Amino acid sequence: MPDLDPIEQYLRPEVPPDDAIVVVRGGPIAAEKIVEHAAREARDRSYNGAPMHSVSVSLTVGGRSLDDLLAGPLASRSTFAQTTVGLLREAKYTLLPTYAAPHYDLLLPSGSYDDAIELLRWFTDPQPNPFKARRGQK
Repeated sequence: MPDLDPIEQYLRPEVPPDDAIVVVRGGPIAAEKIVEHAAREARDRSYNGAPMHSVSVSLTVGGRSLDDLLAGPLASRSTFAQTTVGLLREAKYTLLPTYAAPHYDLLLPSGSYDDAIELLRWFTDPQPNPFKARRGQK
């Protein structure tokens, strides 16, 4: 196994509230994309000494609203799906506050297609991002 970058060095001391909205990045939002992302993360990063299968998400933390996320860090994405921290906790998922807010890593048990399908069950159907910026616009 190649040297993996431990994610622990990038963690923020933050515990999101149950009512925080979790937005998965999209375009398209599909199990295949979740599997690709989880595999890429597991090739590069570890958590607790093991390869980290995860997907990047954004949360409404630090005073950010859903519109703030969609118009800001997610403006290049055509679609999004959402859920809440509370629902993901109920489903036994772990959210790691990584890098700069509002970024989190949502951990998956493995990078399998079945895990991706199960994760997507907890999110809304994909919705168009009303703030999608056209190329060259900001």
